[in-house]
Amino acid sequence: MLDTDIEGLTPQQAGEYVLGFLTTLKQTEKALAAAEEEENLWTRRVTLARTKGDEGLAAQAQARLSDATAKKGQLQVELEELRATVSVLKEKLTRIRMTGTKLVDADLLLAQLQMIVGPKDNLAAAMKTEEAGVALDELKRKMQGTQG
Repeated sequence: MLDTDIEGLTPQQAGEYVLGFLTTLKQTEKALAAAEEEENLWTRRVTLARTKGDEGLAAQAQARLSDATAKKGQLQVELEELRATVSVLKEKLTRIRMTGTKLVDADLLLAQLQMIVGPKDNLAAAMKTEEAGVALDELKRKMQGTQG
């Protein structure tokens, strides 16, 4: 059976099946973000070791960087495959829902997905807003200093 072969399922079963793929997609996105952070970390460490002139340490850090880059590449490929699969599954799920007598509760599926994946992280946006406010206040002080 192919991953996208859901025609024989009830709308509810198909919805749960698609939800499983959506959950995996979100987890893979998070793993990719973590892999990108790890790659950035090892890039900085390689640079630091070379700046300090420690080629032995730089070589070890370079090996870790290579591992992190490979992991990131693997996750990118996996993510693209999952996105393609989810796209096909969503299309098929819509057709199943339209032909089925019983509809799947999209709000319930969304709530379940949010429970599995977790709440959206708003900290980064809040911090950017705070940083922008501080920068604006500093600019205002500079402007008042040049006018006075």
